[in-house]
Amino acid sequence: MKRFKINKKKLLKYTGIFLLLLSALAIWQRELVAYGLLQLNGQLEVMNNARSFEELKKDVNFPDSLKAKIKIIEEARKFGMEKLGMKFSQNYTKIYDQKGENILWNVSASYPYKLEAYEWKFPIVGKFSYKGYFDLEKAKKERDRLKNEGEEGVKFDTNIRSVSAWSTLGWFEDVLLSNNLERDEGDLVELILHELTHATLYVKDSVNFNENLANFIGEEGAKLFLEKKYGKDSKELNDYIFSLQDSKKYRNFMLLASTSLDSVYRYGMENSLSDIQNEIAKQNHFNLIKSKIDTVSLSNKNWAKRFQERELNNTNFMSVRRYNSSQDTLKTIYKGQFNQDLKAFLKYFSEKYPSL
Repeated sequence: MKRFKINKKKLLKYTGIFLLLLSALAIWQRELVAYGLLQLNGQLEVMNNARSFEELKKDVNFPDSLKAKIKIIEEARKFGMEKLGMKFSQNYTKIYDQKGENILWNVSASYPYKLEAYEWKFPIVGKFSYKGYFDLEKAKKERDRLKNEGEEGVKFDTNIRSVSAWSTLGWFEDVLLSNNLERDEGDLVELILHELTHATLYVKDSVNFNENLANFIGEEGAKLFLEKKYGKDSKELNDYIFSLQDSKKYRNFMLLASTSLDSVYRYGMENSLSDIQNEIAKQNHFNLIKSKIDTVSLSNKNWAKRFQERELNNTNFMSVRRYNSSQDTLKTIYKGQFNQDLKAFLKYFSEKYPSL
């Protein structure tokens, strides 16, 4: 067998070139690299300080009420993986104690006079209409950059919201935040199934599809879980279905409002209105939308009160669209093509679309 000799001079030369290129890339994309390191540090903090379910179940100081919630999570994971065909993993088998504080925030932005989301671009995973931060001050800095300094000559509508759960799409072992243990059973199961859907199927550059699908499977999966566990006419299932009613009425109201808002923006574009004229039309329509929330028969009247007090901008409508704009279409497919077989429904989309 012929033996190959290593040319040390060439090896050092190519190593030097590689390191030089790597350094150039780091300098060219220094903001992206800095952001990636910040997020990695936050993710590792959560992972390294999370406690496993097994450890918590043996801890005599850990409340029995929370141990019962852990049992629900374990049941939801098993149900999702065994009955719905979700990808097997060790996701959500550990809990991070956030000590009642928020630890992750998403920044989102929208163009001021059209319902179109600003998108951030990332290597491999593609475009996202939100950007996460483990540092609130840095999230505010990004929000203010888009809101006040602008980009592409545009000053964007912006929003920051706290994040209660997330999926790393298989890059890391996902951990549950402790505040989620305060959720009711149906809501908790929905959350777990939502995030496990992301870990099973996530289509590049398709945030709206991904979130709509996860929302749909989370809710329908939670109903199936509760029905299997307690029965079709059980109080637990009926309570969960009732708990969804206000949020669904609110979603439908906001989706309808976003359609009318689209019309306002199209009129401004077609008639070449100035920014001042567009802003007046926009704020007038926001006031009209706020005045109509009372026409929605919400069980919890605080929904309407909070909505009327809120300072609206386009991100509020984009958020509702991001998670709910395709629910009727998905329901039609679910019932018509799959006879409400959620496992076959998820399998269909998993085979139809390439996942990250």
